[in-house]
Amino acid sequence: MAISPIRFKLRDSFKLKDKGYINYIFNKGSKKLQKSSIIFYTESERFKFLISFKKRLLNSARRNKLKRQIKEFIRLNQYNLKKIDCTILIARHPSSKRQLSNELEFLLIK
Repeated sequence: MAISPIRFKLRDSFKLKDKGYINYIFNKGSKKLQKSSIIFYTESERFKFLISFKKRLLNSARRNKLKRQIKEFIRLNQYNLKKIDCTILIARHPSSKRQLSNELEFLLIK
């Protein structure tokens, strides 16, 4: 009898979906520049996020892999996240998973 792996899923309540509010974050929110990404954010009562990429940056397999890595970082640290709404714009391909997680540490409460 094969044991199926346990799959953990990030809750939908973390996803930022309102297009008007996303545009507001891009236009009026604060931003944090980093080597491979830019994080646009505004203060909030909870944590919500959106992942976006520069057009034609990577092929779909690499984009999806980066999305999975970011979602996994957020899922593992969901109780230590700042109360902000943010969009994570990947501008360049990060050199490693370690670099990506170092850049995402901005989202954590210190």
